[in-house]
Amino acid sequence: MSEEGTVASDATEPGTEPGTEPGTEPGTEPSYEAAIAELERIVTDLQNDEVGVDELAARVARGARLVELCRERLRRAELAVDEVVEALRTASEPDPADEEAVAASIRPSADDRPEPDDDVLF
Repeated sequence: MSEEGTVASDATEPGTEPGTEPGTEPGTEPSYEAAIAELERIVTDLQNDEVGVDELAARVARGARLVELCRERLRRAELAVDEVVEALRTASEPDPADEEAVAASIRPSADDRPEPDDDVLF
């Protein structure tokens, strides 16, 4: 901790700072899957007491950032899925004007009605 009571962010271990997870470019956020994998490693390390006291706060803070990242990704994915479902729902709902046109086209007109003696074959 620094004199102000904040945690120093000089983590040198891969995966403790954004964009340092193996398979990600520096300065970019990891994919959802990479974030989950890193979060699982952090939790496992914490449960197995493999994290020293000096590194503990940095790892917990990184875990919190990963949780927020995953929540945001899930929220965006949910919104995108909702938009697609709504678009499909809207596209599959018949247009009332089209329904009236179809009904009018299959409804017999006065000219198409049979004469009273049309049902006699001879």
